[in-house]
Amino acid sequence: MSYPYALPTTGSISFADYFVDPGDYANEISEATALRGRLRGVLKEAKREDDEARDLVRIMKTIEDYLPYLVGIIACLETDTLKLKKEIEFSWRSTLGTSVLKQTQRIECKGIYYELIFTLLTYGYTSSLWATSLLAQSGSGPEADRYNKVADLLCTAAGIFAFVAEDVVDRFGKTATSKGPPEVVRELPAALSKIAHADAEAAGIRKALLLPRTSHSLIAKLYINVTAHYEMAGGLIGSLKGHDVSGDFRRYLTEGTVYYKALAKKYLAMDANAKQNVGTAVGFIKETKESLHSLMKSTLPKTSTSTVASRAAQEEAIVNEMFTTYNKVNDTVTFQAVPTKADLQTMIPGGRPLLNVKKYSLPLQAFGPVTEKPETARYALAGGYF
Repeated sequence: MSYPYALPTTGSISFADYFVDPGDYANEISEATALRGRLRGVLKEAKREDDEARDLVRIMKTIEDYLPYLVGIIACLETDTLKLKKEIEFSWRSTLGTSVLKQTQRIECKGIYYELIFTLLTYGYTSSLWATSLLAQSGSGPEADRYNKVADLLCTAAGIFAFVAEDVVDRFGKTATSKGPPEVVRELPAALSKIAHADAEAAGIRKALLLPRTSHSLIAKLYINVTAHYEMAGGLIGSLKGHDVSGDFRRYLTEGTVYYKALAKKYLAMDANAKQNVGTAVGFIKETKESLHSLMKSTLPKTSTSTVASRAAQEEAIVNEMFTTYNKVNDTVTFQAVPTKADLQTMIPGGRPLLNVKKYSLPLQAFGPVTEKPETARYALAGGYF
């Protein structure tokens, strides 16, 4: 499960109002306006619906229909094939910004790359939310297949976020006339990519745990790598200057780091116990128990912690039983010294990666001059069975 992103909404525009003369592309410009209007409509509709009622597949398909036309407009603007009367101004509601009001207001910024940033981020958010939805559908088919699809969607989301950070944000920055929301700063989409990648790997670990006799040491190393992604995401968000990022989101990163670090220590405890190092097992499982307990006492609003605290609650009962068992064996049979926290820290191995981010590229443009050899686009819904 990943962060429960609130999908943004956007204001309406007509592209034809901004061009001196659409010329041969009048029909395509009109189609772009219509497709963007559809996207605006499905996002407004999703805002009014319960999470369970949202048609995430429809939202992703709507974005995929719109993107080739948006890319076509960008190609025309970059080659001066179409001339602007005035800079196009778009308004989008920030998903991860802060506001003294109940919800953030739509923020207006000029430039076509502002539109591309938010359209792609919305694509990534929706892919991540759909993965979370699939993960919650227990009994909906073979578990291994479900984890594969979840991991694939999240790796795709990670690639989309990485593309925004590495390829689009700088283009916006060169033309921006105002600061804009935090989403237009490289560090935020880069952090989103780290989180999606981490969550994809966590789904992959859950699949691995379906196999018999999976190595406890290997699982620990995989969770350590997930923890590292969360820590890097937290560092990126912490480095943002002059942009306020949602407190719930910041705390989600902190708690996600604690949670996955606790899982890594749980499996280090299991590995130590299997090797008859019961004192070490007691030390690691005690730290796991303390971390999970701290998450259960979290003061975060339920809406933002449901994906962390609920998982901590599921683990806590198991870990408490493990602690009681290991402690009893050590107190009555093995009598091994329990390492200090500092000593335990030196026993934590390096992480091990499990999955790669799926590289994202923009789709083929629907019209306009081709300025470079296009790559084959990868859609989040490609090969889907919905």
